[in-house]
Amino acid sequence: MAVSSEEAPLLATATATAHIRVLTHAKPSAPGGSSGGSDGKETQAAAKQRELQSSTNSWLWTLTLLTSLLLAACTRAAHQRGKGAARVQLQPQQQELTPFEQQLYGCRTFKSQAVPYINTSASLSVLDTHTAEQRRQAENFTAAVAACSDFACLRQANQLPRAPGQFRFPHFFVIGFPKCATTSIYCHLIQHPQVQYAKEKESHILQNKCGRQLANCSLEVQREYLVEILNLAEVAQAQMTKAAFDGSTHYVMEGEWLAQQVAQELPWVKMVVSLREPISQSLAMHLHNLSHNRTASCWDENERRVYACLVDALEEEKRARYGPKLAQWMAAYPRERLHILQYEALVSKQLMGGVLGGLKGFLEVDPHLPSDTLPLTNWKHMRGNPDAVGRYWNMTRTEYEHVVELARRNTYEVIKLLGQHGHADRDGKVGWMRNWDRVWQSNLKDNCEEGPQGNCKIVVS
Repeated sequence: MAVSSEEAPLLATATATAHIRVLTHAKPSAPGGSSGGSDGKETQAAAKQRELQSSTNSWLWTLTLLTSLLLAACTRAAHQRGKGAARVQLQPQQQELTPFEQQLYGCRTFKSQAVPYINTSASLSVLDTHTAEQRRQAENFTAAVAACSDFACLRQANQLPRAPGQFRFPHFFVIGFPKCATTSIYCHLIQHPQVQYAKEKESHILQNKCGRQLANCSLEVQREYLVEILNLAEVAQAQMTKAAFDGSTHYVMEGEWLAQQVAQELPWVKMVVSLREPISQSLAMHLHNLSHNRTASCWDENERRVYACLVDALEEEKRARYGPKLAQWMAAYPRERLHILQYEALVSKQLMGGVLGGLKGFLEVDPHLPSDTLPLTNWKHMRGNPDAVGRYWNMTRTEYEHVVELARRNTYEVIKLLGQHGHADRDGKVGWMRNWDRVWQSNLKDNCEEGPQGNCKIVVS
């Protein structure tokens, strides 16, 4: 008869118990199957033989008992491990996870990890510290915001006084750049008890459904965005003690029209931007497009040469040309409402905690929660065998030196903007250049052959 995985540990335990019972009640037989002589007295030889048999049986009983108990323990442990593995692997298919838990499931650094538990009501504890007047303010502010489904209503509601621990709605955006740890930032922040996750991490709804005029965005789309995407009902249920945010990372590319219009429609919202060494960002974006079957004409697939794609991306107004895009958002948002991160500092083991603390301080949430580490998600360049596409990128030394010069020019633009708008002092600007220059020099030194036509296997930061 087949034994199920549920029955296996029970069967092993029962076997052990049966052994104990048999061994405890077993009695050795006399030689020849007789209990003794005709006069009821055992001979001396028979007594010695019975004593030896009894001693042997005692050792056998003990050995069998220990073996059975060990078998039961091992079987039970293996069964529990199997149950745990099944729980992690089967949850998404069984639809047992809430939408929030499904996002947490996708945010794990290692896919063998269990879904973390988040106390989603922890932010409400601040209400216990409120005075009677503050409780009244909290209730009025919550009711006013919860009644809104469009931008105009929100502008009025967000002017009301708030109690300590309450946030305006929405509180902030993570607008880009793509492939600059924005997914990891999102995953870290949604685990914070004072942050509200979005039902769609990157809805891009303002860009895709509102055209280039947010003021003319239909009331239906505004409601979808505020109530459905940004989870207004859940934030209201938490008495506005959770900071709601939008994680659409392509917004940064639309700064020419979007920056000023968001500042007008939602003037309290804070912005977060992350920048990565420009060549690495461009290569990571290229790999992302390849993985989604979007192959650029500049890509030499046979020899995996990407030089032409890099030159195109680093030129005027392209994605990895940060300066023009960043300037548009800096013009619309003062220093206190725009926070700029450098990817290389953010993912550094030595600097990560401080960078994350600075980000959360800017967002006005507890800087110590949920942790001082970043979940490293979406690292496509680290997947596959050592020769898989994305682990390195072929080009000649001359070609790499050329794109480094293009990237260096872009870096000077960024550093100049950081200084002009108060985002970095002299030491900060030096740090930005040093972190990116270290990537370039490491590739030239460790991954490039000598000579102008020497082959390079470029790796990203």
